[in-house]
Amino acid sequence: MKRTLKEIKQEFISSSSKTKQYIDFHRLFKREFSKVLKPLCNKIEISKPNHFDISGFFQLKDNRIYYFYVGDLRLDKTFLIRTAKDFKDYTGGSNNFIKLDDSFKENLFIYLRI
Repeated sequence: MKRTLKEIKQEFISSSSKTKQYIDFHRLFKREFSKVLKPLCNKIEISKPNHFDISGFFQLKDNRIYYFYVGDLRLDKTFLIRTAKDFKDYTGGSNNFIKLDDSFKENLFIYLRI
């Protein structure tokens, strides 16, 4: 996640359409976040490029399911995570936020109790 956490610090160019900068970041985030989760998960779904945000679901090997959302990369750049009943539960449990900084992976594992 080192490259992702470095790249998220950049200023994202605002546009009414998807920019190359956003598409490249989405691809990088998807690759690195999936690599972190893969040993822990049965299933990972990350959205296709949207409009300056990223969301998805993952199911841990103990069958707990989580929804996550990375807010508008042009603005707040927050990582929201909450429990979900299934891969269509967008309202799920209470919202929790993890900073997208150097301690992100460690804080994610603490939240997931891994």
